[in-house]
Amino acid sequence: MAQSNAQAVSITSAFSPVRMEGVGSSTHSEFDLKNFEKLPAREVPIAALSPGVSLRQGGTDAAHVRLLIDAADSAELPPILVQVDGCRVIDGLHRLEAARLVGDHSIRARFLDCSNSEALVIAMKANGSHGLPLSKADRVAGAQRVLGSHPDWSDRAIAGITGLSAKTIASLRDRSAIATPLGGKRIGQDGRRRPVDAGEGRRRAAEYIAAHPNAPLRQVARATDVSLGTVHDVSARLRRGEGPERNGRQTHAARPQYVRPVPSVPPPDEATAPAEVAPDGARRVPLRVAGGVDAAPPQRRNHTDTPPTWATVAAKMATDPAIRYTAGGREFLRWMQSHATEPGEDWRRLVDAVPPHWLGVVAPIAEHIGREWCLLAERLKAKQELCRNPSRSGP
Repeated sequence: MAQSNAQAVSITSAFSPVRMEGVGSSTHSEFDLKNFEKLPAREVPIAALSPGVSLRQGGTDAAHVRLLIDAADSAELPPILVQVDGCRVIDGLHRLEAARLVGDHSIRARFLDCSNSEALVIAMKANGSHGLPLSKADRVAGAQRVLGSHPDWSDRAIAGITGLSAKTIASLRDRSAIATPLGGKRIGQDGRRRPVDAGEGRRRAAEYIAAHPNAPLRQVARATDVSLGTVHDVSARLRRGEGPERNGRQTHAARPQYVRPVPSVPPPDEATAPAEVAPDGARRVPLRVAGGVDAAPPQRRNHTDTPPTWATVAAKMATDPAIRYTAGGREFLRWMQSHATEPGEDWRRLVDAVPPHWLGVVAPIAEHIGREWCLLAERLKAKQELCRNPSRSGP
């Protein structure tokens, strides 16, 4: 199906290395799903469409398709996103399947003029903003595909697209043995290119300062391709006799020529400890050895993740067609809006404000409210488990 350029949006330039390298503007701002919503939607024959980007290893979810069919009875579902080349579906495979099952011959769609790699990124971004969330395995698989097509994007930039942590992206990058892009730089979320190894730029600035001690800092920044703020910090560290990197911890053997040695001064309580004299004349105090095997091991912190606030979840749920276009879903949002307030820790200071003769009245009320919320949580968890294992619902 031919589409005119006026009815399609070209986002190729939004991913162009030339555009992304420009200082002062973020090209990722051009990659905004809200911009796609401004495109005209038109009826497209279902037979003319073909599956495009497949993010789910298990295919479409039948239960979610049924929810969309029920929602379509009371409201019109949002248009799907289609790639101009080949009329391949970028976002909306569940809506397309729902339209097929109810016997529709056409569906509303918006067309995007983009490459296959760009379509993948759009699909990942669109899924993260609405609809049925991807599983962890699906997001990891999508991240691997994005890494393969955009190896010059930073870990944080890909993490923001795929819904994974930057550490997970870094681990996937290491396991995939993707080569470092030319120039040793990657494109960040703000569209700027930065060196992969920040310490390399700091060392380069320190070497330039050592060779040109009277050079202005702006000249150092331009000559070494390092930000002015970093050059200021490197210069201050060198004046203090520290290394240019942030940790500032370097052995004497590894210390470069531009850092002078600083003698170690023992604390007052270790003044009687014998000091060793190094070949360079600096006095160093022997390191104290940690406790033996009988020493108590360090306690690990509890890394329990804090659940998101209702305000954060509500904003995303409101865009889900299964919630937005069903009467029960809208009623649930209204009920939670009036009941799911975040108490925080204010109640701790308000306990003393309750007079003694009211304690026996207020405490049972708080206990009853807590039991009701716990019951709601248990019902939701049970339903979640049932959805994961439908076979358990049988006799």
